[in-house]
Order: sequence, then C-alpha cells, then structure tokens
Amino acid sequence: MLNHQDINRALKLFEERKAAMAMRSRLDSEPVRLMVGDGASAGAVSLSTAYLGGIVGDVKASLDQQIATINSTLTAMGIEP
Repeated sequence: MLNHQDINRALKLFEERKAAMAMRSRLDSEPVRLMVGDGASAGAVSLSTAYLGGIVGDVKASLDQQIATINSTLTAMGIEP
C-alpha cells in the first residue's frame, strides 16, 4: 500500500519521466544545433555530421537510461509506468 510520501515520490517520478520522454522525442523531430551566446546574438557552431550524431546518440542513450531507471523504480513501488 502506498502512503502519502510514496504518492508524492511517484508523482515526481512521473513528471521527470514525462520531461525525459519529451526531450527524447524532440531529438527525433527537431534539428540539433550547438549554439553560443544568447538571443539574437547567438551563433551556431559547425560540427561534422558524424560528431553531432555521436553527441545526439549519447544524449539519447542517457535519456533512455533515465526513463528505464524511473520505470524500474515505479515498478518496484508497485506502480505500472
């Protein structure tokens, strides 16, 4: 049985999971650029396709791991992710 503290923890985990899944989805749907500076004065840094692909792949793997960890924690709490 879940107590109040468990429910609050689960809600926080669901919010973290939602944010990680949204970032993961954006990586697949939007171009990724490395920017330097703020606002209108920001400039894009040119990276080779392979190098940028490696960075994106690492970020995706990290997000996938975060999501898997959250899912595992929720399951251990008796909550279906």
